[in-house]
Amino acid sequence: MVIPSLEVIQIVSFLVVLLCAQYLFRWGRPPLPPGPRGWPLIGNTFDMPTHTVWQSFARMGEKWGDLLSLTTLGKTIIIINSFEVAEDLLESRGSNFSDRPFLQMGGELVGFRNTLTFSQYGDRVRKERKLFHQVFGTSVAIERFLPLLRSEIRKFLQNLLLNPGGAVGETQRTAAAVMMRIAYGYRIAAERDHFLELFELRANIFTESTQPTALVNLFPLLRYLPAWLPGGRFRTTANKWAKVLQDSVNAPLGYVKDQMAAGTAEHSFLSALLQEQSDDDYLIKWAASSIYVAGTSTTSSQLEGFFLAMSLYPDIQAEAQRELDLVIGKDRLPDIADRPDLPYMNALCKEVLRWHNAGPTGIPHRTREDFIYDRQGHPPVLIPKDSVIIPNMWYMAHDPKRYSDPMTFNPRRFLNMDAREAELDPSRICFGYGRRICSGKLFADTFIFLICSTVLSLFNINKASKNGVVVEPAVGQTSGTVSRPLPFACTVVPRSDEARSLIEVARGS
Repeated sequence: MVIPSLEVIQIVSFLVVLLCAQYLFRWGRPPLPPGPRGWPLIGNTFDMPTHTVWQSFARMGEKWGDLLSLTTLGKTIIIINSFEVAEDLLESRGSNFSDRPFLQMGGELVGFRNTLTFSQYGDRVRKERKLFHQVFGTSVAIERFLPLLRSEIRKFLQNLLLNPGGAVGETQRTAAAVMMRIAYGYRIAAERDHFLELFELRANIFTESTQPTALVNLFPLLRYLPAWLPGGRFRTTANKWAKVLQDSVNAPLGYVKDQMAAGTAEHSFLSALLQEQSDDDYLIKWAASSIYVAGTSTTSSQLEGFFLAMSLYPDIQAEAQRELDLVIGKDRLPDIADRPDLPYMNALCKEVLRWHNAGPTGIPHRTREDFIYDRQGHPPVLIPKDSVIIPNMWYMAHDPKRYSDPMTFNPRRFLNMDAREAELDPSRICFGYGRRICSGKLFADTFIFLICSTVLSLFNINKASKNGVVVEPAVGQTSGTVSRPLPFACTVVPRSDEARSLIEVARGS
């Protein structure tokens, strides 16, 4: 007979006491939101999805409603499947719902707790968000970036011309190039670039380590498991990932300081703050890092969704091109000033946000205090302090009660037609809520419009072919905090000789 060690007995006893204390504390109070029945001690551990969690949460919502709960080892997880509930809790009651959960793997062991994204709401978050609003938060501020965007988009067009089957890779590279120049004044190399490779590795680590359903995030006590025990290998992985994260923050800081000392620094977010000397290195290096990471991964993912959608829906592509030809003509590139005259193109960009959601479950929130939610038509429920709140933004953007035929890419849903009102603008869903709404929302919207309209004015986007046979792309998206379309291939072809010439002219301008 194997006798459990004292440590195991202590852990089990602690869990039993914690469970009993929770039940006693909730006695006489409203219940948690409905959800699947859990097991003693471990709760809904076996109900927690690990792949395409947004679809699993949506299926749970069909049975348990648009606000449901699960528990794992005493931790309460609240799933929101409703836009109205998300606005009611995360927007209107932001003072209680603006913190972030403590993620043991991504936050504590790897170190993403130092980023704005996972910082607890307080003075630091308010200060960084104020800085970001000054940089990205107004139309006047965005105008300062238009020359940079035009320059990088011209390079993107030329790269597409030279690499017609590489749209996905070129999209990722262009988004990175734009954000590196804004954050650090750094221009990526034509071939392999050390900083670019470092940030791409960091982005993959972020996606994998910060999922709320990652094993160590679900079971924080595993953090204390020695690395040499079976199942403890994650500690070695976390140490490697933590070094990558630190390198990705410190190396660009060193680069900008060296450039400033040599008098060759390009103006950037980081160089401006260093010159002002208004904050310590810790704050500004993490703030600059947040600009790059938040702006690159999500934007490039949305643009990949654009290329996928255009290859699948040639009729929609053609309709947008007809509008572009009518308004822009064929002797210049679209610009932001043309936007009011391009309603269908605007609608297409909205549909890109809705159809492929780059952050399908967003960044989770956390409650500061117990909250009894009493909404009309529903019995009151308890949302306990320190609950993890996951807004299922993928489902909100594909809710058939709000969007007709939601799995189909259809820009016309956002146009007022034949006495039918336009459907909800997905930017109200996809950029987050309340005090944690994306600071770069306006910039991302501008970038996506410029690049999508420019590409469609000059290129046709087609499905790829192999040995003369059309390859049908898979429709779906990867799991992770930032989600990309499943791997697919497409080709781009200049629409005409005039379009090809315009690209060549853009190259030299």
